[in-house]
Amino acid sequence: MDKIPDLFAWMGEDELGSGDVGIKQGFTPCGLIPLVSVDVNKIAQPLIANQMQTQSKAYKKTIRLIRFVAQEVVITVEP
Repeated sequence: MDKIPDLFAWMGEDELGSGDVGIKQGFTPCGLIPLVSVDVNKIAQPLIANQMQTQSKAYKKTIRLIRFVAQEVVITVEP
């Protein structure tokens, strides 16, 4: 089996105060997209980090860039 890449995601508490934690979204020309990547250099670039800083300050909620490491393959779909 090939190595499964780590995933990187910006995560934080819901802005409306529900207490739920989830993947943050970023603004793009196409609209909002979930901020998840296998390339830490892309997901941590200043444009995205600055958006997360702006959201964090506006809603007074902590946002973190989290690394997820695969522990188990749950399902494999073969061609």
